[in-house]
Amino acid sequence: MYKGNKDPFDIIQDQLNKAMETTYSAKTLEYSNNPVNMGRMNDPTASAWINGLCGDFMEIYLVIKDNKITDIKFYTDGCGITLACGSVVTLLAKNKNINDVLSISPNNIIEHLERLPVENIHCAILAANTLHKAIADYLLKY
Repeated sequence: MYKGNKDPFDIIQDQLNKAMETTYSAKTLEYSNNPVNMGRMNDPTASAWINGLCGDFMEIYLVIKDNKITDIKFYTDGCGITLACGSVVTLLAKNKNINDVLSISPNNIIEHLERLPVENIHCAILAANTLHKAIADYLLKY
């Protein structure tokens, strides 16, 4: 242990945290560290998955009753920003009519997160596209 001084790893972690806070909004970091609606469903009404350009994949599961999304979950192997975008897309879609959900765009996700660096926009695109593909799965079945 280092007497009177901070552990070098703690110093590096503090610097990394400060850099993250200047790059991403508090909301993005919150969803990144504590994603919502994450998980898989055993018997969804519809689902879809997409491999993103960066190598991350996303799955979205929907329960739809009377053309309304009553439950939604996502799953990803991606980075924290992909987790944040997946969380937001589920929040934007839950309890909404599927026709309204079809208008959810990557820009809506970015606006909800308050800001997203250009190098992470593909995460919002992945989330929106996976949602739309899951709705297409539903529309093709019913």
